[in-house]
Amino acid sequence: MKALIIEDERLSAQALKTQIQKLRPGIEIVSITSSIKASTAFLKEHGEDVDIIFSDIRLDDGLSFAIFDRVQTSAMVVFVTGFDEYALKAFDYNCADYLLKPVADNDLEDALARCEMRLPRLSPKGVAQMSAEILSRSVGFRKRLMLEQGTRTTVAQVDDVCYIFADAGGTNIFLKDGTHGYVEESLSQLLQELDPARFVRASRQHIVALDAIAAFDELPSRRECNLVLREPYSDVQIHIPITRKKELMNLLY
Repeated sequence: MKALIIEDERLSAQALKTQIQKLRPGIEIVSITSSIKASTAFLKEHGEDVDIIFSDIRLDDGLSFAIFDRVQTSAMVVFVTGFDEYALKAFDYNCADYLLKPVADNDLEDALARCEMRLPRLSPKGVAQMSAEILSRSVGFRKRLMLEQGTRTTVAQVDDVCYIFADAGGTNIFLKDGTHGYVEESLSQLLQELDPARFVRASRQHIVALDAIAAFDELPSRRECNLVLREPYSDVQIHIPITRKKELMNLLY
């Protein structure tokens, strides 16, 4: 993905850039702009090359909403601000997430994962560029994983993976035959190496194979639902926001 940061405090902009690239080394920060005027000019000229915008709201020359009133962009927008009173208005501007400063790594991780799930909604030019980049790679997506299973290291085919779960104990790979093992890679690393047409980050702790999804059960709160997997993992509980359910359903069409 290619990202633009809109932030009028230089140290805050650099800190956010570092934080983003720590979680997603593959993201390219194409520019950092600090005003409505500069951001509008950049997006008018380069907007089609931007997939995601991280934007503060209160800038020296006004509210950043003015940028999106002046220029059309298909980029997803993650607002990063110290004020919560603009949250409702933010969702009128293709808002993918609304983060309050100081931004915790887990909140930024959730925002990035949400944007990654919406990648198929990129502009035609963005999709074409992404496809060209994938085709030009000297190596393709991962086809095999080396699983640690007790004293044995097993070679598993990615085609056999149902879901991946990470916690403090490590990253666990669960296979279609009901067996599982451990790998050294983090979820973020694996997500970069697995085919996005087949695997999606369902939550902060889970990557799921799209063909392993069986159903969505709405929870009593009506703000979350349980992602139901196919056998032999139908009893696995993966709670996701209702908004995430809609995004996953779009990928399954």
